[in-house]
Amino acid sequence: MRPLFGIALALAIAVSSSVGAQTSSSQGAPPQTARQALIEMLFGEAPGHLEKHLPDLTRQTLEKLGGTNGQSVPGVFSMLAAQAKNRREKLETFDSGSTFLTVEEPAGGGFEKMVITVEQDDLAGGEDNIELALHVFKDGKEETLVPQILRFTFSMKMESEVWRLNEVRATARFPIADPAFLKAVEEHQLHQNEEMARWSVRSVVNAERLYQSAHGGFACTLSALGSAGNGTGAKKRVYLYDSQLASGKKNGYAFAISDCDTSHYRIAAGPVVPDSGQRAFCSDESGTLRSSADGKPTTCLASGEVVEVVKDVLSMVSAAHAAAQNSSGTSQLPQRVRVSQGVAEGLIVSKVQPDYPPLARQARIQGSVVMQAVINKTGDVESLELVSGHPMLAPAALEAAKQWKYRPYLLNGKAVAVETQITVNFTLSLQQ
Repeated sequence: MRPLFGIALALAIAVSSSVGAQTSSSQGAPPQTARQALIEMLFGEAPGHLEKHLPDLTRQTLEKLGGTNGQSVPGVFSMLAAQAKNRREKLETFDSGSTFLTVEEPAGGGFEKMVITVEQDDLAGGEDNIELALHVFKDGKEETLVPQILRFTFSMKMESEVWRLNEVRATARFPIADPAFLKAVEEHQLHQNEEMARWSVRSVVNAERLYQSAHGGFACTLSALGSAGNGTGAKKRVYLYDSQLASGKKNGYAFAISDCDTSHYRIAAGPVVPDSGQRAFCSDESGTLRSSADGKPTTCLASGEVVEVVKDVLSMVSAAHAAAQNSSGTSQLPQRVRVSQGVAEGLIVSKVQPDYPPLARQARIQGSVVMQAVINKTGDVESLELVSGHPMLAPAALEAAKQWKYRPYLLNGKAVAVETQITVNFTLSLQQ
C-alpha cells in the first residue's frame, strides 16, 4: 500500500502517527546536514519537502503512480502528515544529540510519550547512515519490547548538493536469551491475558442474562451457553459465541460457573499457571465484576475488589413492543431481531477505524476480530461481545466498533433493535 519510501514514513506516520516542522533555510545558513535533511523530509511543512529529498528516479516513478482522488503519492503522505500533526499536543525534533524526536500524546491516547533516539550516525564522505530506535512510554514506564525489536537505518546520499534518501533498512532483533527481554515479553503477554479474561467474564455475564430471559433461569455450564438448545425460537440459539471460552479455557485462564441454580450463579476466571502475577476475575447475576490480586478465584468470589458493573444489555432494549397485542389481535413487533452481517453493513452511517496497536504492528500481527453486537432502535451500538480475535488486536477493535453509527433497522415500517456480528480487519502491507 505504501510506496518505496513508505517504510521511512512509517516511523513517523504509521508508528507514531505524528508530524512536526523544524526546517530552516535562510540565505547564508550553514549547509544542511543529512540529519537535518531527514527531519525536513519527514516532518517538513514547505511544499515539496518530501520529494526534495528523494532520488530523481524515485520521484519520477512516484509521480507516475498517482494516488487518492488524483493526488500524487507524496501528496497523500503530506496530507496524512498534516492531519496527524493536529492530533499531537507536543512534538519536537532535534538537529543534534542522542534524541531525534519526542512526542507527547494527548490524554486518552495510545501512549503517553514517544522518544526516537539516534543509535548511530555514520558520516563518510557524501554518505550518512542514521540508525533510529523507538521508545514508547505508557503508564509511567517504557514499553521495553519496542526498542529491542525494531530499528530503522536511513541511508542518505549527497546528490546535486542535496541530501537524498537512498535506502531504508528495518532490523528486528529478538534477544531470546536476554532475561530482561524475556521478562518484558512475559509481562506484556500476562497483561494481554488479563484484559481478555476481563472481557470474557463480561461476555459470560451478558450471555447469562440473555439465557435467563429466554429460559427463565440461568445456565449452569459454559457449554450450555455456547450451544444451541433443543427448544424453538429464542430457546434454540447460541448465547456465548466464543467457542474457546465456552470450552472453559482461553488465553491462559480457566473459566467455570459455580453455585448455580435458576436464580443465581457465579462465574470465575483464574490463571492456569499459579503464582503468575495475574489477577483472577469473577462476577455473578448482579453483574458486578471483581478481581483479586492473588490470582485465586476463591478469593475473588469471597472478597474481590470491584472493577466495574457490567451493563445490562437487556435494559438497553425497549420492552414496549413485548407488551401484548394490538387492536387487530396480531403480535407487536419483537424487541430485537437478528440480521446478517451483510445487512447490518448496509446500514452503517459512520465507521470509526481502529488505531493499529503499536506493539502488534511491530510484531506484524494481523487478522480479524469478530464481535457480537446489539444495535438499538436509534442505530447506536449498545453492547459488544468478543467472539474471536488476537488479544493484541481485540481491545482496539472493540473500542472502535462501539463508536459506529447505523441507520435504524425497520420492520413493518417501525424501528427495532438488531443483533448481528461485526468484523474488524487488521492488515499490514509489505512495506509497513
